Amino acid sequence: MCTVNHPVTAHAGYLIDAPMKSIAAPGFLFTRLLAHHRELGLTCEQIMALLDLNREYHERQVAIQIEFARITEMLEIKWGRVDEKAIAEREQLLHRHAELFLEHERLFFEFARRGHELLTDEQIEKAEQIYHQEKDAFLKALLSSLNRAVAPHFQFVQTGQEWSDASIEALRSMARVPSFG
Repeated sequence: MCTVNHPVTAHAGYLIDAPMKSIAAPGFLFTRLLAHHRELGLTCEQIMALLDLNREYHERQVAIQIEFARITEMLEIKWGRVDEKAIAEREQLLHRHAELFLEHERLFFEFARRGHELLTDEQIEKAEQIYHQEKDAFLKALLSSLNRAVAPHFQFVQTGQEWSDASIEALRSMARVPSFG
């Protein structure tokens, strides 16, 4: 999925301070793919199709966000007491709010799937390598700052390894979707 934009990125504490917000990228999904179109060998048709998906995604996302904002405003208690009655009066709105959040998440995954359908396995693999190289360079640049942020009990270490087939396979061997329950 790191070949598709999303707002949660690797930073100190990102696993323990993950906010309860959408994973869906705001506006556009495929900027990394488009920025690296030459390295990935994207055809003109693939580029145009990714741009079209970005436009359609953005239009549908904005529609969901407008409805979400409308429902959010209706949920607000602008005056009076917050009591069981006030909460009960908003029960259907709470459910609609949650449904819209879910719709927003599903939209993201649906368009990510549609974008990946346009690519070859080799292009996806190359895009994943580019992502991890960019992420590693970003984290390497922040290594001393990250260590100062978590010190003295923890320390980030740099393995000194470049991405290889073995490291990519190790990453891929991780469970893709954990089971709950």
